[in-house]
Amino acid sequence: MNALQKTLAIVALLFLTAQTIRHAYILWFEPRGSVLDKYDQPLKDQISAATSLDDLLRKYDGVYKEVKLAKQDAEKAGKEVSSREEMQSEPYKSEHDLRDAITDWETKSKEIRELRFYWFIGFGFFILGLLMYRKLNRWFGLTLLIAAFSEYIYWTSPTFFGRDTREFDRLLVIKLAFSVVSLVLLIGAIWFLRIFADNTEQV
Repeated sequence: MNALQKTLAIVALLFLTAQTIRHAYILWFEPRGSVLDKYDQPLKDQISAATSLDDLLRKYDGVYKEVKLAKQDAEKAGKEVSSREEMQSEPYKSEHDLRDAITDWETKSKEIRELRFYWFIGFGFFILGLLMYRKLNRWFGLTLLIAAFSEYIYWTSPTFFGRDTREFDRLLVIKLAFSVVSLVLLIGAIWFLRIFADNTEQV
């Protein structure tokens, strides 16, 4: 059992350490700009500057009205708007970009709620696991600890998409904080349960 515990502890340490470092890098060190930003910077700046979903919705409402008018004008002229034109010309492109930003904001908000909920579920498993391990049954306690750190690792795993909104930054900060706390809890559990102690010393 001691070999299994050491292996699991090492794997969990590797995952949580790598994730914590990556979150910190993306939050503070990763360049987010591009040499091409100057060509669509005004809208990108508006999306990045939005402090709430309502801000994005207000911007989207204005652009959406422009799109409706543009489509009506195209219909009157007997012209059909192609999907390629919708992706590349205004106001269709701005409407598409704002729609994506709103969808991404909602997705990140949902992910934040899920992260908090499941992380605290994991914390409950963690406390029960420690108690079970020391007081009742080591195998059952170890199972609960594995469940706890599986929740920690999964829900603090990196988010790869949607980096233009403040909600992404908020999610990243929360993931970094929970990753650090999870790492501290793991190190505390290793010390408390003496995972890396010699077999003759382990309780």
